[in-house]
Amino acid sequence: MAETIVTHCAVCQKEATQKCGSCHGVYYCCREHQKADWKNHKKVCRPFKIGYTEELGRHLVATRDIKPGEIVLKEQPLISGPSQNTVPVCVGCYKNVDESSRCCSKCGWPICSEICEKAPQHIPECRYTVMRGDKVAIKNFNMMHPTYQCVTVLRCLYQKQFLPETWKIIDELQSHCEERKDTQKYEQEKINIAQFIRKFFKLESVFTDEEILKVCGIVMINSHEIPLTDTPYIALYNQASLLEHNCSPNCSKSFTDKGYILISAGKHIKKDEHISICYTDPLWGTPNRRQHLWESKYFWCECHRCKDKTEFGTYFSALKCQDR
Repeated sequence: MAETIVTHCAVCQKEATQKCGSCHGVYYCCREHQKADWKNHKKVCRPFKIGYTEELGRHLVATRDIKPGEIVLKEQPLISGPSQNTVPVCVGCYKNVDESSRCCSKCGWPICSEICEKAPQHIPECRYTVMRGDKVAIKNFNMMHPTYQCVTVLRCLYQKQFLPETWKIIDELQSHCEERKDTQKYEQEKINIAQFIRKFFKLESVFTDEEILKVCGIVMINSHEIPLTDTPYIALYNQASLLEHNCSPNCSKSFTDKGYILISAGKHIKKDEHISICYTDPLWGTPNRRQHLWESKYFWCECHRCKDKTEFGTYFSALKCQDR
């Protein structure tokens, strides 16, 4: 005989049978209590829950059927910042700047307006530069500028030093430090980012090379590129970082003009199905996709598309016979 599961109202704790129509995870004894709780519940109401397995780690699982086109998740960035390889951009809005652009009056980092000088995301590098005792001087605007490699990492480190609640979320993200240690990129980041941050900003006694390199890994593995400016910038998200990869995903991602990530269902998603996006270019063949995922995310994809030599009957990765 199946065990009867007793559910309780989130407001009064009485037995309840009515559940939230969006997430199906919270119950109420009446409509009035559901309305009363919505102000608090809407902050966490999502059509998914966080699952965990040894193989996948944390991932998202649908708590109900999700229709095609439905918004699964809308989330603002935890941290945003310039890409590691970028020409000089405004550190407030990430638009391109040039010799005629203004600089922050406190730290010297390029900005495009007074609004961007006061932007909350600019506080970390501004504060560290002021504490350093000398302004930043960006003079070459026509090529990739190495100083920008540190900005997003520095913003994460600022959370570690001053904002522990945000840092706790960032620190739980995967960094793959052990896999990265023997790579050329790891050694380059040790010199160009970790040692640069410690010496240039005089933070030798605050952060170790290993702490900074862990953040480098977190940014590399979990950041999303946001193509809303001439030079795309990157951002870290909390729940969006838990989305599973699949070369034939059931969701797609887009971004609002404020940098919020939007995850939309691309097909019907059944209850208890894993929610996924594609981490790589779905228009690449299987060998290229798998190699790119190994080099950038440190795993070999074993999704149904990668296992199917025909790629669902399309023979997308096949070579055309030259005799026909």
